[in-house]
Amino acid sequence: MKVTDFIGAKATYDERGQTIWGVSKDGIYQKIANVRGWRAIQNLFKAPGGLIDEDKAASFQDDLGKWIVDAINEKLQREANQTLNL
Repeated sequence: MKVTDFIGAKATYDERGQTIWGVSKDGIYQKIANVRGWRAIQNLFKAPGGLIDEDKAASFQDDLGKWIVDAINEKLQREANQTLNL
């Protein structure tokens, strides 16, 4: 089995659960990963007094998840194009 068989036709990101999903051609969702690292991420948004800007940290975590999904989808598309050019 190839990794692309497990992921499916595309990847998508769910902000509510910080979850990356693979989606088959038939629309079946397969959980691929959760975007973790909250402890490290929140510390990126610590104010001088030690308070954390939770909204900015959560937004960054979502941006990271979307970035990963974009990278997966770009690779899936590149591999599909290579297959068509054979």
